[in-house]
Amino acid sequence: MWTDLLGHKIEAEFLGKSGNYVSFKKSDGSKYLMPLAKLIADDRARVLALTEEGAPHKSAGAVASSPANEPLIGVATPPALTRMATDALAGKLVTVKLGWTGYGFTPFANDGLAQTKFIAFYYSAHWCPPCRLFTPGLVAAYKVIKAAHPEFELIYVSSDKTENEMKTYMRESNMTWPGLRFGLPKTVFPIARPAHESGIPNLVFMTAEGKELATTFSKDGQYDPIRVLAEIKKYFKM
Repeated sequence: MWTDLLGHKIEAEFLGKSGNYVSFKKSDGSKYLMPLAKLIADDRARVLALTEEGAPHKSAGAVASSPANEPLIGVATPPALTRMATDALAGKLVTVKLGWTGYGFTPFANDGLAQTKFIAFYYSAHWCPPCRLFTPGLVAAYKVIKAAHPEFELIYVSSDKTENEMKTYMRESNMTWPGLRFGLPKTVFPIARPAHESGIPNLVFMTAEGKELATTFSKDGQYDPIRVLAEIKKYFKM
């Protein structure tokens, strides 16, 4: 029995550890991938005991030997478990564009993140006054950073009440970056956040491999999205 990212108990078979990620096989045959750092302390200790202490496991080589296109829950995993953050989002993103009947959502091309090396997730909502205060500065910074560093991308994760509110917010705020399609569960890696990070506005900066570089909610309980934006600017020397 293990604990998933949402704190739910799941019955699963430990398959192995590759780098900073751990793979499990659920009772229905599907595979579940989790960052090692996101496991609860007891589960993390069990994984380290099974791997670093050399304890044998009948499925320890399953991750390395599985085909690169074998489906995992919420993640399409390429060889060597690289680019997990961007690959996990394929087919799940949209942008707002003007069409014959007005503004609407258009699917974001699956290869749209092919060159992305750094990604920031912006958890926000139209109904949230602090979000609407923070967004203009983020939009201005994005234009400058994106122009100089095309390897950077920003993704909007909506907490809007309706799809139309999400569309209106993205259009009126001039969010030229893609957003997670409305109605999709926010449990896909790396969208999922710990329960204590559910407040908005929330900005998370990471690499395409899923390594977090800066987060709004610090380990000591501090909350500061402005600091994360400053860290992004500093990272790109802007």
